[in-house]
Amino acid sequence: MEYLTTYGWAFLVILVAIGALAYFGLLSPSRWVPDKCDLGRQLECVDYEVVASDSSNDGKVGLYVKNNFGKTIKVTGASVRRDAGTLSATMSTSVVIGPGDSKEVIIANVKNLELQPGEKTGLVVNVTFQRDNPPGSPHTIIGVLYTTAK
Repeated sequence: MEYLTTYGWAFLVILVAIGALAYFGLLSPSRWVPDKCDLGRQLECVDYEVVASDSSNDGKVGLYVKNNFGKTIKVTGASVRRDAGTLSATMSTSVVIGPGDSKEVIIANVKNLELQPGEKTGLVVNVTFQRDNPPGSPHTIIGVLYTTAK
C-alpha cells in the first residue's frame, strides 16, 4: 500500500505541473507554429499583414503577391475566411499585376472575422484571377495564411 501511495503522489505532482503549463499557455500548439502565407509558386505571397478591427477601424488583410505566371494577370477577387468556420470577408476592387511584379491585394472590412489583436489565427485565402490580355477564363487559387493579428 505504501508503494502505491508514493507513486500516487508523484503522479499527482506531474498532473498539477502539466495543468499549470497548460493554464499559462505554454502547451498551446499555436504558440509554436510559425507565421506563413502560402498561395503556391505561381502567385507567390511575398508579404502579408492582418489588422484586427476595433472601434476606430474595420480591420483588413493585406497580401503582397508576386505574379510568376509570365503573363499579365488581373486579380478580380479575393476572400478570406476563418479555417474553422464560415465567417468571411471579400475584396472589392480588381488589381492588375504584370509578369514578375508585386502588388498589394487588400481585403478590407474584416470585422466579421472576429479577429483579436495579438491572436494567432489561421485564414483560408481564395484569390480569383484571369489573364488580362486577351481576357481568359477566371481561375481560383486557394491558400493559407497563418499569422498574428495586429
